[in-house]
Amino acid sequence: VIQKKMHKLDAMMMTNVRTAAINADCILIVIDVCKVPEKVDDVMEGGTSNVKEKPPMLLVLNKKDLIKPGEISKRIEWYEKLV
Repeated sequence: VIQKKMHKLDAMMMTNVRTAAINADCILIVIDVCKVPEKVDDVMEGGTSNVKEKPPMLLVLNKKDLIKPGEISKRIEWYEKLV
């Protein structure tokens, strides 16, 4: 999910991403591990909240080489609680 000030085109594309999540077989979420962890539903901004059966989610932690090794396990644990 694009985390920056949105222009009209950005907003439209993200609306399409969230709409597509409803019909997805699987959702791939790539997260910058250097940033403060967020709830996955907050990142998706409710893209799957109206779906009875949520599709499986694959969480990819990007830029793990930029944080301390001990922090990786903390981030994984945090996301496991919130997915």
